[in-house]
Amino acid sequence: MWLSSYLFATIIWLITVNAQKYDPGDKYAKPFQPLAHITDRHNTCGQKGLASDYSGYIAIATQREPKAKIPLQGETPINESANMFFWFFEARHRPQEAPVVLYLNGGPGISSVYRVFDGSGPCLIDWKGTITPNPHSLNEYANVLYVDQPVGAGFSYGNANFTDSLMAADYLESEFGIWTSDWGVTAGLALAQKILKKNIGLNWSNETVDGELPIKLTMMGMESPKIDPPSQLAHMYMYMMKNPWLRVQWLENGEKELAKYMEKLEPKLFKCGARKKYNCKKELRAYRRALRSLTTPDDLRTEFDLWDLRDARHNSDRSRNIGMKRTPAAKWLNDPNNQAHLGVTGGKLARGPIEFEPWNIDVLKPFSETQEIIRSWRLNLRLVAHARIRMMIVGDLITNPVGLKWLSQNITVGANHTFEAQPLVWDSLSFNSERDSRQLTVGEFKTTQTFTFVNVKGAGHVIAEHKPNTLVKLFWALVRNKTLDTPVIPWRKDKELFQ
Repeated sequence: MWLSSYLFATIIWLITVNAQKYDPGDKYAKPFQPLAHITDRHNTCGQKGLASDYSGYIAIATQREPKAKIPLQGETPINESANMFFWFFEARHRPQEAPVVLYLNGGPGISSVYRVFDGSGPCLIDWKGTITPNPHSLNEYANVLYVDQPVGAGFSYGNANFTDSLMAADYLESEFGIWTSDWGVTAGLALAQKILKKNIGLNWSNETVDGELPIKLTMMGMESPKIDPPSQLAHMYMYMMKNPWLRVQWLENGEKELAKYMEKLEPKLFKCGARKKYNCKKELRAYRRALRSLTTPDDLRTEFDLWDLRDARHNSDRSRNIGMKRTPAAKWLNDPNNQAHLGVTGGKLARGPIEFEPWNIDVLKPFSETQEIIRSWRLNLRLVAHARIRMMIVGDLITNPVGLKWLSQNITVGANHTFEAQPLVWDSLSFNSERDSRQLTVGEFKTTQTFTFVNVKGAGHVIAEHKPNTLVKLFWALVRNKTLDTPVIPWRKDKELFQ
């Protein structure tokens, strides 16, 4: 089949540059020589007649030099291994012509394949564990590649330690498009920047390197992205003061705390994030306290969830993971038979059944204790945006729309120009097969050239949990290069329908 070789090439590009050094006779990966373990073609979601899917691992081994500035006598390079799990879904509409979109989840440590069942992915699952195809899925017009990253997230495992997203880009390279959620945006932006720079080198040399061709990166979507934590926290004060749902911060107190933050803490966070200061434990503690104080008012008995202000706060990220593990999707992914079906067990890696963690908190911890958690990716975002890549930012509470709107304006039209968003209104045709006069207000949006900012109303941090169809429509619009006021609906009978 055309797709098996195409998928293999895509996965290899995703993981490492040296795709030509793959040796199918090897049992274990050697440095810079990836191994593939890919399942046969199957129809996990019952998509017969629509699309098929594949899953499995790419096993890679690397060597890196010791971090010590003066290596000890006899010190050898550090050997690292990473077995990256992926799940690939063909596009339901013309897969041979559809782009490949890499999906990277956040956390850090939240599984990407967990999102296959979240209402926006190809599969729907009920509490009995019955799987049916999702009529509104991301893979309608794109081949979607879900990858568990970094090592330790979902089914991916190894001893490689990627707490630096720029270093992780050396292991992940994609073709065509990238869609990220939450902290996944850091790996996505690092990857996009790496692809663009590499393409410049290949185009400049006018010849291939080891058979490589420029990667046609045409689009990037960022769902609830944490791009610039210091400035986003400053705008979070403004957002909480004006939030109509509840008064968490009174106006006068909020203005006072904002001024205090911008004067004392924000400059230090920028220095820490830029690696201009290395001992940042004090600043990191202050950053966490500031986040917590915004949703813990003194005169109320409960805290409010950073993921959704309408809910009482989970006691911890670990308790949130416990709730995620009780979902039908997590139970299905924990079933040994299903793990064998996906290629998690058996094969070249000879791995037994494992306990699937929707969110591996142990992956989050090293990020939270380093400057990576407050690194600003604003310049990286500007570089990708100015490369004329189609981009979309979708905002929520933690990555509040006030801050994301300011960032969008900052990298597109500049701080001294107007950036007024307009209402995003779709009629019911965008969600149902029959038209009626009912109008649905989705939120607001602003498009400037190839860049689009979207604020989805009433969705919380994980948009697919409350408004999966809205997220899917935004994804389709980006993939199909359509304006948001004419949303694409599912393709049927050789034609697309528009509003």
